[in-house]
Amino acid sequence: MTTPRLLAAVYGALLLLALAGRLPWLLVPVCLATLTVLGELWLRALTGEGMPPLHRIGLATAAGLVSLPFVALTLHVCGIAIRARSVAAGLAVLVTLLGLAVLVRERATGATADPRLPRMIGAVVVPGVLMLAAGFCALEAYDRMPHPPQPGYTSVALTGWAAGIDRPVAIPARGVHVRLRVSSAGLPAATAPLRVRVGQRLVATRPLAVAPDATDAVEVFVPAPPDGCLHRIEISLGPASTVFYGRGPAGC
Repeated sequence: MTTPRLLAAVYGALLLLALAGRLPWLLVPVCLATLTVLGELWLRALTGEGMPPLHRIGLATAAGLVSLPFVALTLHVCGIAIRARSVAAGLAVLVTLLGLAVLVRERATGATADPRLPRMIGAVVVPGVLMLAAGFCALEAYDRMPHPPQPGYTSVALTGWAAGIDRPVAIPARGVHVRLRVSSAGLPAATAPLRVRVGQRLVATRPLAVAPDATDAVEVFVPAPPDGCLHRIEISLGPASTVFYGRGPAGC
């Protein structure tokens, strides 16, 4: 492809990147193609030597990918916010400079584009597009297939003031009331034992009805540990549990 056509294509792609910010599925392939063309301009500007098309595609891709952080770094140094339009404008400036350098080189040396390059690009792009299309169709087919139901669960978590516990709690002699968030999903209504353990001692237990597919708040009383040593305090509902640590008012 001639240099003027490359420049026209990359300018059109940059305009699309700057204006079509709400189409991310379109921006990814357009951005990759733009960077590859930009890398080809780098190669034409820096060297006029011929090389195997496959090597040229690899070098062009690498040079194009390097151009993106180069432009972003330049924008940052200049104090310009890095946005889609500013990056597109920076790439357009870089493309213009490279295009001028390539046109000057071609006029001076009379170099022409490698006629094998478009065929090699087609040989690389067509299988890649077919692979992506096949993968997309396979994922769509998998999503439409029947799947087994997700396993149900019941969870408990500290809430209220207890949600911010990040160190052992000093529990007064009268004990404390702790709020729990009990969530259930995918399970039928059931009754599970709500237990409070301080260390190895079971200090309280009572049955608690758990509604299906619901989240409820439950208040639990935690008595003071027998001494001021560090104690593990566990509140469990069936197999689910939550833990924090506390100290009593007495000496350790």
